[in-house]
This record gives sequence, structure tokens and C-alpha cells, in this order.
Amino acid sequence: MSLREGDGMTARRDGTRPQDLFDRGHPFQPKAKSSAPRQPGSWLVTIRSVPFHHDEIKQAIESTGDARVYFSETLAYLKGQAVSLFRIEATGLQWVDTLWRWWQTLQRRSTIPFDIAVYINNTELLARFSETTPEQIKTLIRERAPRYQPFATLES
Repeated sequence: MSLREGDGMTARRDGTRPQDLFDRGHPFQPKAKSSAPRQPGSWLVTIRSVPFHHDEIKQAIESTGDARVYFSETLAYLKGQAVSLFRIEATGLQWVDTLWRWWQTLQRRSTIPFDIAVYINNTELLARFSETTPEQIKTLIRERAPRYQPFATLES
């Protein structure tokens, strides 16, 4: 091993220094922000369920094209309970039927039952899949879920 002149850092056998492993010469470029709703008039709901099925739940929600998960957390702890969170903007409600069918199928196959809860305003319980039908959930969303309204622009 040898020292590079002037910096006092030991070079590795391949000639790189430890700090070179993280600084590739490219400035950090953050991704476009996607953790906010974008579609004016869309219903805003939050889903909570078990962390184990995070990816499948997200796929079922987005599979119909009328809902988008704009924020999800694979593992969050709320009041001591481990949950997955999904914040959803929906222009239609077909995703409820798709998610319900997936949940029903898994309930029949699995030995460990789990529930999916629908919230509005992130904290107000609207419905639980285990206690309501898809039609009831869709009616509750239509009647009670807030709609996304982007900030009004000021006219000069």
C-alpha cells in the first residue's frame, strides 16, 4: 500500500481511497417529489394493514389505474402496533373491489388472519374490511373522504 501525496489517506490496492467509495464525482440529485397528491378532485384516503403484505397491497391498489399510492411506509409503529401505511389518491373506486378480492382470497388461504383499515384525514377510521362490504366502503369514501384541491393561484 502507498500513501497518496498530500492527503495522508492510505490508498487501497486498487488505487481508490476510502472517501472515493461514496463520492463518485456526481452531485446528489434528489428524485422528483412524489409524496403528495397530484390529481385535483381525487379522494384522499389512508390504508393501514400488516407490514408483511405491503408490496401486494400496493400492487392491488394501483392495478386498476384509478388510484395511486402517493406515500407508503412499509413499517411504521402507531400506538405500539406495527403497520404498513398507504396514502392514496383515487379518481375512481374500482381499486376497492380489487383489494377486497385479494384480501378475501388471502384470508381463505392464510392461517394468520389480518385486516385492512381505511382512514380519512390519516387518523379517522372510516371502515375495516373485516366489518364492511366493498360497496359500503365505496359509499363511505364518496360521502366522507376529502377531495384534493391544489392551492389556488393568486391572480395579479
